[in-house]
Amino acid sequence: MRKDLSAAWKIRHRRWLRFVQANIKAMESGKRIGVGPSVKPLVAPAVKPRKALPLKVVICAPHPDDEALIGALALRLRQECGAHVTDCAITLGSIVGQRPRRLRELKSACTALGFALVVANSPEGFDQVNLLNRKNHPGEWAAKVRALSTIFDQGNPDVVFAPHADDFNTSHIGTHHLAVEALGDYQQRTGRGPIPFIETEFWHENSRPNLMVGISPRDEAKLIMATAEHGGEVRRNAYHLRHPARLIENVRLGAEVVGGQGGAAPDFPFAELYRVVFMSGGKLREPHPGGRIISPKERIDWPEFVESFRPAGEI
Repeated sequence: MRKDLSAAWKIRHRRWLRFVQANIKAMESGKRIGVGPSVKPLVAPAVKPRKALPLKVVICAPHPDDEALIGALALRLRQECGAHVTDCAITLGSIVGQRPRRLRELKSACTALGFALVVANSPEGFDQVNLLNRKNHPGEWAAKVRALSTIFDQGNPDVVFAPHADDFNTSHIGTHHLAVEALGDYQQRTGRGPIPFIETEFWHENSRPNLMVGISPRDEAKLIMATAEHGGEVRRNAYHLRHPARLIENVRLGAEVVGGQGGAAPDFPFAELYRVVFMSGGKLREPHPGGRIISPKERIDWPEFVESFRPAGEI
């Protein structure tokens, strides 16, 4: 009897081992594709705006590559709503000598996604976007806020993406505060109504995500392709090959953190997690309680999307 049970264990283990090995083989196959920046530009197919005035999206990206790593919702808004997406490169990295290389890669990645690009404090990007600079050099920080606020003037965004306040990396955390202050300044100067502010995550989970955006395999391939254009970075750390695993894990996590404790996981394979809040009166305001899950097959309707998060009667 014990021998029979041991044989069953071995058979089942072999089957799971093949599953694990298939995951490893998938990553190994990705290594053979090669990374960028590509010699011939990878130009994303054009999309038609759904309205005369297209939705305007601005991503405040702490580093070159963040636009692709967290760009699932922005990509879907471009494809499904005809949105004009602009990546605002807050920095080009901390190593001055590598900035030209990182800018080349960034241009290639944005072209692959169909995103426009603007570099803050062009052509170098900002330096020292972190809380120490904010605390110890208030004049320098205020100049950064004014400069980013001016970029918002030029882009007139309907929605802004930036990392959440606890996203581990010092530049990610700094970018959160810079974007919040600059967007608040822009809103108060222009008299704009409430603006959705979508918090992203990469280095540390957001403790309160309220949106899970499903991603089709085709769109995930686009995000990986754009990430791989940052060749100098992914040769150091092949996070483009691990990107699907992170998005698979997000489905498990988001099913209960966004969908509700004890909820069943949806049947799509990939998802990105976000937190939607609102900039109103120069301050971030809490959204309507609860969370929302959008499947890859559900077409995003922007006005309905915004209203589903807007607190009734508050902003």
